[in-house]
Amino acid sequence: MNSILERVNLVCQNVRSMSKNPITFKKLIASTRKEFKDRDIDLSIKTKKDKNLSDGHFYVEAFYDAEDDFNGDTPIEVFMYHNFSDTNLFEKPQVTDILIQLFDAVTHELKHQEQSRKRNYRVFSEHVTEPYSKYLADPDEVDAYAFSIAIELLRHMPKDRAELYMSKLTVLGKIKRANALVSPILASYIGEFKNNPILVRLSKKVYKNLKVIDTSLIFK
Repeated sequence: MNSILERVNLVCQNVRSMSKNPITFKKLIASTRKEFKDRDIDLSIKTKKDKNLSDGHFYVEAFYDAEDDFNGDTPIEVFMYHNFSDTNLFEKPQVTDILIQLFDAVTHELKHQEQSRKRNYRVFSEHVTEPYSKYLADPDEVDAYAFSIAIELLRHMPKDRAELYMSKLTVLGKIKRANALVSPILASYIGEFKNNPILVRLSKKVYKNLKVIDTSLIFK
């Protein structure tokens, strides 16, 4: 898993360091696409303006396709929905915010790619029409989101503190930094499952990830 973090962290660090300050959204995305390509991470990044979002807001979604991966096509698609104007100029803090979301999305999908390749690209489920709770309960998602949750936690707190809180999962899911949840993904799981055994499985996997992740490789 550290190899996944290392590759994507290097991309994000390079984009941030090479970005002229300030930079337009268009140039930032172009630079990011080029850096992923140069680092042989096969994905596409697409942007779409969504006027329903508040001015200047954005969010990222990403998807991995095992069939495309098997066929040698681009297996990961990243979509950034935003409400940026063409004249928006981003300083380093805003650039970092965007790259953090890209880092988290891409590492999650690369985890899915790792799962898929280990089982020779067999697909066990489709999530398109499933309820959100069933999607989160899927074993692949529990595994991949445990990785993502560990990343979120280690971005905001020391490893030993994060490990200590694993026995107090509901408390951990409510912790905030700068008025934002430390781990929105964990909060989603707690909201969906409460005392469900799925949380026990998730907690064990998060703890395992916390033990082995190299915190220096988490982009922040």
